[in-house]
Amino acid sequence: MKSIIQSLSLILMLNSSHVIAQGELLRLSTIISTEESVFEPQIQRDIENLEDELIAIFNESNAVKDFEITCLKETHNGSYFFRACDPVFLIKERQANSVAWRAGREKLLTKEAIASKFSDKLHELDMAFSKMLHEDKSALQIANSLIALKETLDSE
Repeated sequence: MKSIIQSLSLILMLNSSHVIAQGELLRLSTIISTEESVFEPQIQRDIENLEDELIAIFNESNAVKDFEITCLKETHNGSYFFRACDPVFLIKERQANSVAWRAGREKLLTKEAIASKFSDKLHELDMAFSKMLHEDKSALQIANSLIALKETLDSE
């Protein structure tokens, strides 16, 4: 698998504008909203490792505290674990909704419903991520590797 990633990296280094030229194929809001697993454990780990690298670079360069991304392992029913990544503003809103629901002041909202209330802020997050990709060539290469890896999955 390492040879596949190394080959993809070499190809992508020759075309480092892939992400930007394709019109923002990679958005941070898409990375953090994905909760699906790939049936190939090694490929899943490779994808998560690349995403984790991008998130770490973003968190390091990001000046907006509410945009900091945290990733945790979560479960839907106690038996299936997945990685869930969220910006601080969505974590705070989910916590506030949960407290209000327990107090009987609001109905309990799904993660998706809360995210839809913050579509403008998620767009701002994506713009900050896009700016980082424009300014950081190593982040751009990682993003290109991630896109290429996901495209190989889609073509199988």
